[in-house]
Amino acid sequence: MVETRERNQAASATKKRSKKRGRPDGVTGHIRIVSFGKTSETGAKTSQESIEKLAILEIMKGYRAGARKAKKVRQPVRFTVEVSPDGSAKAIGSLVTLASLAVSSLEASLSAARDRGRFKITEILKGDDMLTGNDFGALIGASHETVNVRRGRGEILGLQGATRGVRYPSWQVTDAGMPLPGLSELFEVLGRQPWSVYRFLKTEHPELGGRTALDVLKAGQVEAVLEVAQNQMNGAFS
Repeated sequence: MVETRERNQAASATKKRSKKRGRPDGVTGHIRIVSFGKTSETGAKTSQESIEKLAILEIMKGYRAGARKAKKVRQPVRFTVEVSPDGSAKAIGSLVTLASLAVSSLEASLSAARDRGRFKITEILKGDDMLTGNDFGALIGASHETVNVRRGRGEILGLQGATRGVRYPSWQVTDAGMPLPGLSELFEVLGRQPWSVYRFLKTEHPELGGRTALDVLKAGQVEAVLEVAQNQMNGAFS
C-alpha cells in the first residue's frame, strides 16, 4: 500500500516537472519552425511553394509601383521581372513608359541609319573615281584654288566626308574634257546640297527610261533631267 502511494507521488512529480518545461502551446520535446505559408516540423529548407509565393509578392510589388506611375503619368507603364532557375523572382530595372520605349527604339534606329550612312560615305570617297582637289584641278587644267571657288558656286561637285576631306568625282568631266552640262542648274533645283546631287546623278530614274541622270546629262538632255529633279522636289511622281 505504501509502495503504491510512493509510485503515484513520483509519477505526479514527474508530470509537474514536464509541464514546467513545456511551452504554453503544449508542444514539448522539439522545436516547431514556422515558414511562409507552411509549418515545418523538421526545419527543412524553404519549400518550392514558399519560393513561388515570395516570387508572386515581388511581382505584385512591381505591379503596384507600375500602377501608381501609370496613373500619375497617364500612360501605360512596363516593368521587367527576372526569374531565377530556382523559381525566385524580382523586378529589375526602372519603370518605363511605352512612349519612352518608342522614343528609345526610334533613336536607336536613327543612330544605326547614321552609322550606315557614314560607312557608305567613307566607302564612296575611297573609290578610284574620287580625286583630291589637286588631282581634279590637273584633270580640268585649273588650280586647286580655282577648283574650290567653282565648287562654292555649284559648278563643280565636291563631296566631303568626316575624315577624308573634299573629293571630286572624275566622272563629272565629259569625254571631251568639258564640265558636266546642267550641273550648276541641278544644284539650284536640289537646294545646293552636294550629296543630294550625287545621289540624284547616280540613281536610275524610270522617267529617264531607267537610265541614270548622269548618263542622260552626258548625252546632253539637260531639260529632261532638270524636269525630273524639279518633280521630285515638288513631290510629283509620274
